Amino acid sequence: MGIIKDLARQGKDRAVSKTLTALGDQYLSRYGKIIDIRLDSHDRRIEIEMLLKGEPEPVSVRLEDYGIISEGQRRYITCREIHVSKEWMKALANDLIRDRKFEIPSKYARLLDLIIQPLAS
Repeated sequence: MGIIKDLARQGKDRAVSKTLTALGDQYLSRYGKIIDIRLDSHDRRIEIEMLLKGEPEPVSVRLEDYGIISEGQRRYITCREIHVSKEWMKALANDLIRDRKFEIPSKYARLLDLIIQPLAS
């Protein structure tokens, strides 16, 4: 990939990361605070650093092989691989998150539509 395409992809990834932070805050704010989200669209990976309530150290979460699915006017995010820095949380995340789809609120879905092409379902 050329340098121009790499720079464009990195810019797109930063924009989507900001959208994911807002989306993540909506789902996760009762559990703690998102410190950082980094998206790598080339490798289809999302890395999240989060400080959970009652925990002294941040928890690292890596979502691999993610996808944005379009079903009519609705958009969903899915993930096939989850890695968490705490083993028990990894087991819980795999039970509750892996291979399930989570709806993206329409205000964020519209922004994502401008930045990325959803996968057809």
